[in-house]
Amino acid sequence: MATAVIANTWNSGYAHRKFQRLRAVVMGDEQRAKHPEDEVADLERRARAGEWLKTGSVATLLGMGRTKVHTLVKSGVIGHRKIPGAPQKPQRECNPVDVLRLFDERRRAFRGDSEDPT
Repeated sequence: MATAVIANTWNSGYAHRKFQRLRAVVMGDEQRAKHPEDEVADLERRARAGEWLKTGSVATLLGMGRTKVHTLVKSGVIGHRKIPGAPQKPQRECNPVDVLRLFDERRRAFRGDSEDPT
């Protein structure tokens, strides 16, 4: 019986986030070397400043997959706009108001806070 070994190369896009950060540190790319907590804080700051975020950034901020974000965009839970001049695959930017509403709801649910803070 033959056994096949499949290995991700050092520059593979399928490596775990921990290894992607390690690779970024080794390669000297400080922007990609951020910890996930720092990245979420940066995305939250950008959204609170009114910046429209791409679906991948929204997925990172909300702690869910991009497929789920696309489902929320298609169902109208998250408002969006198409990026002008996008390539063949449509790219979207998400409304920061809707993203922050979902972010705050998820934060309240995670912390177990009540709906009415007063």
